[in-house]
Amino acid sequence: MKKAIITGASSGLGKEIATRLLEKGVHVINLSRTESSLDVVTIPTDLTKHEDIVNALQIIKNDHQDVDLLILNAGVLHRHVVGETPLTEVDSDFAVNVMGAIKLTDGLVSFITKNRGDIVFVGSTSSFVTHAETSVYNAAKHAVLGYVKSLQTELKKENVRVIGFYPGGFQSQLHINAGSNLSEKELMNPNDLSKLLMSTLEMPRGMQVSQVIIDRKKAGMS
Repeated sequence: MKKAIITGASSGLGKEIATRLLEKGVHVINLSRTESSLDVVTIPTDLTKHEDIVNALQIIKNDHQDVDLLILNAGVLHRHVVGETPLTEVDSDFAVNVMGAIKLTDGLVSFITKNRGDIVFVGSTSSFVTHAETSVYNAAKHAVLGYVKSLQTELKKENVRVIGFYPGGFQSQLHINAGSNLSEKELMNPNDLSKLLMSTLEMPRGMQVSQVIIDRKKAGMS
């Protein structure tokens, strides 16, 4: 790993992953709406805005064609009962969790493949199970799972690994903003998750870890 692009590396799990990569001497590019306190290059990117994604892709194509790691980490979660979900939140859930990841992958896959790299999708256990009051989020995460599996099939013979990384509930602003009823101690530590992801990335190139599912020990929303 020499150069990584991470969506949402300004906080939470994305920041923890960026920290681990920086410790390994990897150059990190952060696609986020906010600057990071880490020593990374930030390309201001709002994944709900198509023009921001186009701009980020152009900058990467001009200056960072040596990228060999793409981590689609950014996510958003809204909690509503069916019938009360604002349409704008339906749009933003799919824009951030699904469409942004697809657009970035499609725009950068040729570079990742050429550089024999990895593409990581940070999903959720909500890709496999469902929860009340998060139907749109569940649908978005199921879409991510479908895209990851399709990508793994299509790129099976290419020099690129596609990894689905699916943690259950962990300490993050995402869960706080969504009004999670779980306490911090009931949620997983993002630092621990970042270490697990690094271990996965450091597996020999001949090993394809297709998906990593990490459940919390206690039942609850993921």
